[in-house]
Amino acid sequence: MPHRPAALAFAAALIWSSGSTDAIAQGNDARAATVEFRVTRFDPGDAPPPKFLAGDDRRAVEFEVPMTHIAGPFQAGLRDGVFLDLRREGSQTPDHSIRIEPAEAKHLLLVFFPQENGFRITKVQTQPERIKGGARMIVNITPNEMAIKMGDLKPLLIPPAGSGILEGPPGDEIVSLPVLINLKKDDQWELASTEQWPYDPRFRRFLFAYICPHNRHLMFHGVSEMLE
Repeated sequence: MPHRPAALAFAAALIWSSGSTDAIAQGNDARAATVEFRVTRFDPGDAPPPKFLAGDDRRAVEFEVPMTHIAGPFQAGLRDGVFLDLRREGSQTPDHSIRIEPAEAKHLLLVFFPQENGFRITKVQTQPERIKGGARMIVNITPNEMAIKMGDLKPLLIPPAGSGILEGPPGDEIVSLPVLINLKKDDQWELASTEQWPYDPRFRRFLFAYICPHNRHLMFHGVSEMLE
């Protein structure tokens, strides 16, 4: 297994790749003066939740980054109509300056990954038509290719440090379905976990799959979000 900070940084760099092309393709036309965003955090070390100020001094928005749920939405101004500046209380210099494309002004989730003495922040596009009710967005923070098979459906393959969306079953009923998770090791697929996942069309989930450093077992850290 690679060193955990390197694996987290690599995953953070790739988690939103499937949504970034759509944002860039819409061009750099009218820039938004503000951005609406939500926040969450993946942290196996379970450190205290960090606090940040977003936007300029006159209209700064303070928020805390939780690990067990998604916080927000928050709205903050963009510097030059482009950059979302995040800074610690008492600091005049931003810890992070995140470029916001026009298509990212709404439905934006910022995921914080621990990295050395700070964080790496990843943008995730969460438009309802992209991640629907009952769906799960799964981020693979393991060194192995992952296959997730729900019921009789074709397995969803997720490369190391990649992500994929597992659609929920059709219909409006709340159901529970068997799920098999396999990891590819030395060109052979091995069963890593057999689970029963509930599917509720009112919610969508974000799952981070990782190898526990203590028992070397596959584990999932998940946060849920209710759709309006």
